[in-house]
Amino acid sequence: MIELSVVMPCYKEADNLKVLLPKIESAVKKYDFLYEILVIDTQTPMDDTPEICGQFMNVKYVSRNGGNNYGDAIRTGISSASGKYILLMDADCSHDPQDIPRLYDEIISGGHDVVIGSRYIKGGSTDNPFILRLMSRVLNICYRISFGLNVYDVSDSFRIYDGDKLRRIKLSCDNFDAVEEILIRLRKKFHDIRIKEIPISFNKRLYGESKRDLLRFVFSYLATMYRLKKLQYQEDNES
Repeated sequence: MIELSVVMPCYKEADNLKVLLPKIESAVKKYDFLYEILVIDTQTPMDDTPEICGQFMNVKYVSRNGGNNYGDAIRTGISSASGKYILLMDADCSHDPQDIPRLYDEIISGGHDVVIGSRYIKGGSTDNPFILRLMSRVLNICYRISFGLNVYDVSDSFRIYDGDKLRRIKLSCDNFDAVEEILIRLRKKFHDIRIKEIPISFNKRLYGESKRDLLRFVFSYLATMYRLKKLQYQEDNES
């Protein structure tokens, strides 16, 4: 049985993958278990990502289903992963593969269902510019209060999950707000969900340009907050 699935949504990240994939393999090969690395690319390749993935034995190239949105990549990655634990991370080198063992060891030893690599607890940091840090902080506070999430960093995707629980929730968000939706859905379905944050350093992307548009980022998150709160209210009334 595969112990760990590392899932990375990709959108024209070939140059970053050349650097990132060897580092991920180096980080996990010290463990005596089966693992897989899933690169979730666009529906039709937009660069040489398939060829790069083919150079690594434990890397699986997967075309996303349903569309080319980030949410489509997340849903495709979760449904394609075979591991007991599923780790999600960015493919732009903003997440350090050396932190993978820290996340894995914590979920194993601590009996948690989710372990989050957090920028906003003591010891964590981010290289994002000031305006992005400000907006991220505000949105994190809004989600934390609105949904009762005892989490300081609800918007960073660098996390490891209990694979069984993650597969049992249904996700609908199309953009980067799918990251918050996962926590909200997990907490709704499993009231005793155990979540732990550990500090990480979030780095600037190595190659290429960010796929996040600031205005779309803000409005998408606010719209998702409203929609999920409305859905939560409806589900509470029906139960």
